[in-house]
Amino acid sequence: MNPKTLGYRLLTAVVAIPAVLGVFWSAEQFGQDWLVGVLVSAVGLIAGWEYLYLVGRLEIPLPRELFLGAIPAFLMLAGLWDGRYALVVGWGVAYLIVVYSFFRRGPREGFFASLAGIFGFLYIPGLLSFIYLLYRGGFWYLVQFFLIVWGYDTGAYFVGSLIGRHQLLPRISLAKTWEGVAGGLAFAALGALVCPPLWEESSRYLPHMLALGVGVGAFVQLGDLFESLLKRAAGVKDAGRLLPGHGGVLDRIDGLLAALPIYFFYMHFLLGRF
Repeated sequence: MNPKTLGYRLLTAVVAIPAVLGVFWSAEQFGQDWLVGVLVSAVGLIAGWEYLYLVGRLEIPLPRELFLGAIPAFLMLAGLWDGRYALVVGWGVAYLIVVYSFFRRGPREGFFASLAGIFGFLYIPGLLSFIYLLYRGGFWYLVQFFLIVWGYDTGAYFVGSLIGRHQLLPRISLAKTWEGVAGGLAFAALGALVCPPLWEESSRYLPHMLALGVGVGAFVQLGDLFESLLKRAAGVKDAGRLLPGHGGVLDRIDGLLAALPIYFFYMHFLLGRF
C-alpha cells in the first residue's frame, strides 16, 4: 500500500463524497432537479471522453463530436424531461454512428466502429441514467446505493492491500485478490444497512439489505473487472488522471455503472420501493 497513493485517494474521497451527496440533497430539498442533471451530464461527458481515449488506442475510430455531444443531451433529457425524448436521442445517435462508420470507413473498420460506438453509448450514458430512478425514489436510497458502492471499493482496496494473497483474475488485473473481494462484500453489506426508510420494519428488511449489499457489491466488482479488461486491451493503467489516486472518472464509476440497474431492479421488483 503506497502511502502517497493512499493519501491522494483519501483526499479525493473526502472532497468528492460530500460534494456528490450535497448536490443530490440540495436538489431534492429545494426542487432544483437541474443540479442533478448538470452533475450527471458532466460525469457522463468526462467518462465518455475517457472511453474515446481507450478505444482510440485500440485504433477504433469514432465520431468524437457526435458521441460527446450526444451524451449530455441524452442525460439532460432523461433527467429533466420525458424519458421518451432521451430514447429518441439515443436511437438517433446509434443510427448516426452506424451511418458515419460505414460511409467514412471500410466495411471491417465500420463494423467495429459501429459496435464500439453503440456499446459506449449504452455503457456510459445508458447505465448512468438509472441514477435518476434512484433520485426520484428518495435521497436515502441514493445514500444506501453509494455506500454499497463506496463500501465495496474501500473494503476491497484495504483488505486486498493488507492481506491479499490469492489473485482473482491475473490475466485481467494483477492487483485484485479473493481476499479483497471478501472484504469488499463485507463492507458493501455494512453500507447497505444505512437506509432509514427500511428501518421501519427492520426484521423484515434486514435480510434484504444484506442480500442487496452483497449482490450489488458483486456487480461493482464485475464492472471494475470489465473496465480493467478494456484498459488492458488498450495498454494503459488508468483511463484518465482527473482524480488523484483514482485515475479517471471512468475508473471511479466503472463499478457504479454495472451496479445501478441491479440496485434498481432489486428495489423495484422485489421490494416495490420505487
